[in-house]
Amino acid sequence: MITIVATLRAKAEYQEMVLATLQELVKASLEEDGCKEYRLHISTNNPLEFLFYECWESKAAIDAHMQTTHFLDFQQKATEWLEQSEINRYQPL
Repeated sequence: MITIVATLRAKAEYQEMVLATLQELVKASLEEDGCKEYRLHISTNNPLEFLFYECWESKAAIDAHMQTTHFLDFQQKATEWLEQSEINRYQPL
């Protein structure tokens, strides 16, 4: 099991588009093989900040996820829409 915690900060002018696209990303990702959990959160302090909490069965499942149309589509838009992003992977002890 691999857990991913990703934090994203949208540029103010793209906040609504980022939110809508992230919600679609969640729906599509949850249908993928190997996806155990894929939760989107929004900061209670700053509506421009989002957090993903994801659990994947394996590195192979993550690699496959990163090649899906919905993920690649968001990655392309993220360059323009996001001010900042950080992605960290964790494994159980």
